Amino acid sequence: MRTTYSTDTYHHGDLREACIAAGLSLLAGGGPDAVTIRGVARIAGVSHTAPLHHFADRDALLDAISQRGFDRLLERLGAAAAAGVTGPRAQLRAYGIAYVEEAVADPGLFALMFGRARDGIGEEAGHRLVELCAEAIDADELAATDPQVLALVLWSAVHGLASLYVSRYLGQGFVTGEPADARAGAERVLDALLRSLSPHPARQPSRSRTAAPKEARS
Repeated sequence: MRTTYSTDTYHHGDLREACIAAGLSLLAGGGPDAVTIRGVARIAGVSHTAPLHHFADRDALLDAISQRGFDRLLERLGAAAAAGVTGPRAQLRAYGIAYVEEAVADPGLFALMFGRARDGIGEEAGHRLVELCAEAIDADELAATDPQVLALVLWSAVHGLASLYVSRYLGQGFVTGEPADARAGAERVLDALLRSLSPHPARQPSRSRTAAPKEARS
């Protein structure tokens, strides 16, 4: 008996995941404009209509790919916690470093994630950032009263740094003293920012209080 299959049936695993993976590949090669339903179908080895069983249209496909970028941030944060990074302040630092590294590693995905605001996309990653800020405030690790505002301050700084490295404005020697390596740059900025937000900043001796050398007596 001969069995026939529809060309819209995917027999080698999860078609939704295969389409997202194909979309990420197209994104890396040509940016968001390169991602099409036909393109992911071709890479997945299915008919051009098969992806539509899982994605209503191209926008839905792009949303799923964008969400994958935010999921990666949370996965990195989880990996940092598993590696022994504990405490909300330390986890905020790890979050910021992961943010910059993910952006530099996959600029196309970074552009997609923040190039089209969509309701619900990245919501969990955003909530986790606010939660860590609230935990850091409660633990007296950072000086602030509103975790939402603190999260916006940290996000703005890290996103700006990521954008500068993605655009290659940083890392090419244009800015004196800035590390060429994105991770080193992220560590430097985050350490300075978190230190400035510390409720117990290290005291630096004031120049006005520094004792002047006594004049020799005649």
